[in-house]
Amino acid sequence: MIPHSRPLFGKAFSDALIRIVESGHVAMDGETVLLEQEVARRIQKKCAVAVDSGSSAITLALRVLDRKAGGKRVGIPAYTCSSVLYAVLAAGWEPVCMDCGEDLRLLRDEALKQAVSFDAVIIVHPFGMVEPMAAEAWPCLMIEDIAQASGAILNGKPVGCFGDVAVTSFYATKPWGGAYGGILASDDQRFCERIQAMRDPDGAVQLDGYVGHHQLSDLHAGMANVRLKAADDELNAREALSYKMDAWFDGGEIAPVSGIHQGNHYRYIVRTAGAAGSFLNQLREYNVTAARPVTMPISRLLGTYAPGAERAWLDMLSLPMLVDISEPEFKQLKEAVKSCIN
Repeated sequence: MIPHSRPLFGKAFSDALIRIVESGHVAMDGETVLLEQEVARRIQKKCAVAVDSGSSAITLALRVLDRKAGGKRVGIPAYTCSSVLYAVLAAGWEPVCMDCGEDLRLLRDEALKQAVSFDAVIIVHPFGMVEPMAAEAWPCLMIEDIAQASGAILNGKPVGCFGDVAVTSFYATKPWGGAYGGILASDDQRFCERIQAMRDPDGAVQLDGYVGHHQLSDLHAGMANVRLKAADDELNAREALSYKMDAWFDGGEIAPVSGIHQGNHYRYIVRTAGAAGSFLNQLREYNVTAARPVTMPISRLLGTYAPGAERAWLDMLSLPMLVDISEPEFKQLKEAVKSCIN
């Protein structure tokens, strides 16, 4: 069976874990600081704070921004992972859906019109593709979620550098994944200091709003540090694979999403002309595990209607992008995809 995701873990990871355990410092310590510094450098932010998950990063960011925003109405993509929605709800904010076009990016004019009534917006770079709206001048605070597109470039700059706050995830299957964890980055030192205070109840010196256990252990940070060292090579490998996969399609109704190569090639998204469900079943017959990019549109979960997100749910399919795919596996995947096209 070819899995949808298969992160590479090898000797470098086990060596790092052994070294950290033998150091006697497995909770938050030097490895976490190194991770914060490296992520801040990569996305050109002045400071970064590691936390226990990408979802926590969004929730904590909104809890801090609550004081600046003056309200709690936040725009989020209608077609994105449900973890974004639940992070917003955990922060006590009101989520409002922004719809997507055929390329899965936000509908620019519609989103900017909506944003006049927002106190903040979460811009998600979807499935390894860049979201051009990250570079827009928003009339509200902007959180830039790069969890799936870490390492990608937009307008000659790294994704993550555009928002008031950047967040990402170190979950195992993410481009910068180790095992678990997340991070927030900003140019506002006071913002980062507030997040630092919120993640450690034992270190809190006064009762000042929310504080919880959101520290990232050195064990988890160490794994993410190893992944970051290989991230550029893995991105290049995914890019080469995605261009090889392009040759399977002839430009008909079933084709890769436009703009798929403007990112980090985290996922290979195909439009299936409404046949995503049947294609999933057909690929399984060839022992290939594909997936819908999202389990359910956010708009459905909120009981609202977003036509672009609904189309995407019916159409879109995510194919395996395996850095270490073998030649037999590549042939098996090709045969499975060809069976769906033909």
